[in-house]
Amino acid sequence: MATVKDVARLAGVGSGTVSRYISGNGSVSSKAAEKIERAIKQLNYRPNSMARSLSSRRSDLIGVWVPSLEGPYYHMIIRAVEQELRLHNKHMILANAEDAQSDADRRAHFDYLVNRDCDGILMSCSLQGTFELARTSEHFANLVLLNHQADALAGQCFFIDHELGGRLAARHLVELGHEKIAVITGRLSAQDARQRHDGFLDEMGKLGHSVPENFVVEGAFSYAAAERLVSAFLDMNLDFTAVFCGNDKVAMLLISELNNRGISVPRDVSVLGYDDVDFAAYTAPPLSTIHAPIEEMARSACRQLLNLTYDMDLPFQERFEPSLCVRRSTAALN
Repeated sequence: MATVKDVARLAGVGSGTVSRYISGNGSVSSKAAEKIERAIKQLNYRPNSMARSLSSRRSDLIGVWVPSLEGPYYHMIIRAVEQELRLHNKHMILANAEDAQSDADRRAHFDYLVNRDCDGILMSCSLQGTFELARTSEHFANLVLLNHQADALAGQCFFIDHELGGRLAARHLVELGHEKIAVITGRLSAQDARQRHDGFLDEMGKLGHSVPENFVVEGAFSYAAAERLVSAFLDMNLDFTAVFCGNDKVAMLLISELNNRGISVPRDVSVLGYDDVDFAAYTAPPLSTIHAPIEEMARSACRQLLNLTYDMDLPFQERFEPSLCVRRSTAALN
């Protein structure tokens, strides 16, 4: 296997010149660079990535922090980020904070990425407080936040207008003639879930319809907990004709349980989801939902992180708008 010394000997330059050329750390004349490049190709030399990272003080690693890996939402984020990083010859280390119970626990998973020498970190962090995120950013500048808004971290936050998403949901169901609409929210301690729920309730009020308190049930995070919640919700025997679910996972479970109880969707009850994840088009019936541009948001956040970390100049945008995606789980009230 060829070494730096072999390349230097063939190119007729010093080993230090070859090292500077490979690392990009220091000047090398164009004539010497041409000789080195020819020697590298002739010898089929492949630089040692560890040595290169030590010389440049960069690992080419980007950390990705997520609160869970359950369900397709985070898989879509991870896939989009990994694809974007691959375009720029960077690699990903993942920290899954599913077992974290406090900000201190979540910070420990973040520190894991820092200690692995990640050059930059992307966090999907709707459950964390703005103060804690700002404090984290002070200690690690190359940080971007996904699905979170914070004025204190301008230029580092990438988010979807979830309030608008809630409003779109209300308009769709009311335009179909529904007035008795129940809601299974996301976890309302999360910024995005609270925003879409507030938008939904406010738009319902503007359209002249109120949502009784007992028609609102706060959602759960895991599949098992959501399944129990959906069953308990239906056991209440509420008189509704439509349900707006805070995410597609709950909507899917709700449709399944309604079918088990002999209740037809959408003939008897319309079900509207939120996110438009991969499986939404393949439920039975296919799920009407609010499309949240999750992958677009993740790619844009990744580009800005590359800009901050490696002095690139990639295009990005911070705010994304949801849209209504009508399939067959919602229908006009008979």
